[in-house]
Amino acid sequence: MNTLYEVKTLSRHFEKLKIAEKLSYSMDKRVAIDPDKIECLKSTRRSSIYKIFIQSKAEYYPIVLKIYNSADYKNEIEINMYDRAYPILKEFLPEIYHIEQTGNETWIFMEFVRQIRGQITFSPKHFDYIIPAVAKLHAHTFEDNIKKHKDVWKYWLPIYESSRMRSDRTRNIEKTIDFLDDGMKDDQLRGIIKPYYKSLVKLYNRGPDFFPELFKNGSSITHGDLHLQNICSNNVTLHAPWNIQFIDWESTKYAPVWFDMVVLVEILLGFRKDWQNNAEEIRTHCVEVYAKEMQKNGINFKTKPIDLYKMAYLQRTLEKGLHTQLRRIFDNRGGELLPYHLEKISTWGSELGL
Repeated sequence: MNTLYEVKTLSRHFEKLKIAEKLSYSMDKRVAIDPDKIECLKSTRRSSIYKIFIQSKAEYYPIVLKIYNSADYKNEIEINMYDRAYPILKEFLPEIYHIEQTGNETWIFMEFVRQIRGQITFSPKHFDYIIPAVAKLHAHTFEDNIKKHKDVWKYWLPIYESSRMRSDRTRNIEKTIDFLDDGMKDDQLRGIIKPYYKSLVKLYNRGPDFFPELFKNGSSITHGDLHLQNICSNNVTLHAPWNIQFIDWESTKYAPVWFDMVVLVEILLGFRKDWQNNAEEIRTHCVEVYAKEMQKNGINFKTKPIDLYKMAYLQRTLEKGLHTQLRRIFDNRGGELLPYHLEKISTWGSELGL
């Protein structure tokens, strides 16, 4: 388990490990770390994130230190993204200054990039400034492009079509059916679940993969968790282009490209009640922007893009989304998207012949 370091302890480690000297070498300028300006931004079971300030002549600015328990599977994926995949994907990542292995921990010092969330009041038009970067990431690692660097990805990159991940999806579906059964015994949940219960159980028996079209239309590196906290830019203004970097890559995998669009757009639509009246217009526009950007990179989809988007949403919701919402309800931690998911499974499932 990761240790949440006291500021003084961390500062002593910096001195012992000669971190300032190592940063100076990698950044090609003499820098010093301010021992009085170390702030913990986040700490979980798997990792801790610190903001530290460095000084170089007249410059004084923050960088990030992320400390991982490197034995963790998800940590291993993200460490490899910042280490092995960095030369290939550096335009999509914060700049990596130094990686230090100490004991069973990995310390990564990287550029401080500001989250989109909190910088602006996010509105649907801002999708236009983010989607081109998502499409560029996907195109950059799409099908044959990723094979050019197969040695980089070997052994550690999760493959959505692998037997291991297919087994994970099957287990998730089994747990979801158990949750649905429990929900039918719950006085408050029964009314929400009952209209969909029989058709859902029947549908789940056809899983875990419901749309072969998603595979046929291409896979790439997908981020896997593209909500606004994980999308960063230091130059957010009222107008594009934004220089986008993505952080928190622990859910990355080689998977159908449309999964990222579902997290970016549809999950937000589900939460933003004030967008509901224009949801169809927002969704359609985002899909068109993404398809056009992929086309600019030489990628054309065989299946209608809006159908691929809906298929991706249904696939991810059936294999993961319902399970997450039901678990949150049983843990008394919310579950606000459950009615939204159920209604979409019913209407879009019918529309797409599920």
